[in-house]
Amino acid sequence: MKIIKVINNNTVCVLDDKRREQIISGKGIGFGKKFGDRPDADKIEKMYLITDSALRKRLIECLAEIPYEYIKLTEGLAEQAAKELDCELNESLMISLSDHIYFAVQRKQQGIEFENPLMEAISDYFPKELELGRRCVDEVKRQMGVQLAPDEAGFAAMHIINARMGTKMSQITDITKFVESCAALADTCFGGKLDKNSVAYERFLVHLKFLAKRLFTVQELPQVLSRDEDLLELMIVKFKRQYKCAECIQDHILKNYKKSISEEELLTLTLHLRRISA
Repeated sequence: MKIIKVINNNTVCVLDDKRREQIISGKGIGFGKKFGDRPDADKIEKMYLITDSALRKRLIECLAEIPYEYIKLTEGLAEQAAKELDCELNESLMISLSDHIYFAVQRKQQGIEFENPLMEAISDYFPKELELGRRCVDEVKRQMGVQLAPDEAGFAAMHIINARMGTKMSQITDITKFVESCAALADTCFGGKLDKNSVAYERFLVHLKFLAKRLFTVQELPQVLSRDEDLLELMIVKFKRQYKCAECIQDHILKNYKKSISEEELLTLTLHLRRISA
């Protein structure tokens, strides 16, 4: 493994033994080093193997511009988030979250705070991500001595949601509002009697989140149900009230988001509604 670029005292680019470009961070790992040197193994704290060249460039810029203590803080938070959510998070989280935390602290020191208009919706529909966002705020207080506003937990949660779903940050607002409005419509259809503490309701919300992701990222909706017409007709008759509610959600999506969903998706919604309204 040899250094091909020293970014700063704490970050270097290397070619590993398989001639893959990696980014290595660690306190003082770049100090006094030059092209062709080997990094000190005992100083390596984190290695990034990023195949996407654009993302790698952004990470290098992030590591070069943001103080190392913020990078270290964010690395720990990103690892904790992946463990808590039991999933692989997009590599962009390291970039977006460290950048956000750094400038949030700077804004706080200048007396500037932002309100997050999606806090209530994030709390209702992305509670795990919001809890991780609150831990981010707690860690900033513990490690940096800066108390960020509570709404910053919501902004941190949005970065985690983005990394979990593989969407663009600009789409998270649309997805959150989509889930909120569809869930509220379902609740209205059943007179506010849905069991929102049930596992079935949590699965319904997860389905809405990924439906929103597919719609807003223009992904083809998978056909998960058979096209057996007799079976479809039976479901429509047997679960008439739930199917009617699914149609209301379909109309809502078309009217407010200019997106259409298939008959298969309509019936999938019907099944979810059946489970949470039984």
